[in-house]
Amino acid sequence: MTSPEVRLVGARVGLVAGLVAIALFAVGVLTMVAVGSVDAYRVTHGSGVEGVFTPERQHCIQGHGRRSWHSERCTWRGTFTADDGSVVVVDALLRDDLGTRRGDHPPSSVSPAYLAIDTDVVHRPDDWWDLPLIAALAVVLAGTVLVLRLLRWYRKTSRPAESRHQR
Repeated sequence: MTSPEVRLVGARVGLVAGLVAIALFAVGVLTMVAVGSVDAYRVTHGSGVEGVFTPERQHCIQGHGRRSWHSERCTWRGTFTADDGSVVVVDALLRDDLGTRRGDHPPSSVSPAYLAIDTDVVHRPDDWWDLPLIAALAVVLAGTVLVLRLLRWYRKTSRPAESRHQR
């Protein structure tokens, strides 16, 4: 049987390790999202080619996670044409459902649309902020849940063995 001091030190080490892991996970997720959002912001605010995106083919993916069983994420592929006609990309990708559902006819052209240089990805002017906002909220929610569970575990393991059995 371990002494209460050893158990308390182990619980504290576990608490610190858990908090560090949660912080690293949060920083990693937010960094990945921020990099994509910075690219989208740059494209829509100066470094992209402005033009018109004409949706042609819809591609939908069914969610299969525990919380997203019947959710669907749809994107559109189509033709991007620069305003001055200098750039035409036939199979450009717009990562947006444009308010449509699976099987809907292609919506009207998107203008303005911005093509990222050296890619086939098209962005709309308001594309850059929604992903970081959703990711930040998800990380805060998941982090809060994990920290609360970790604190509950810490309180349970740092209590003397006699008091744990009295409940």
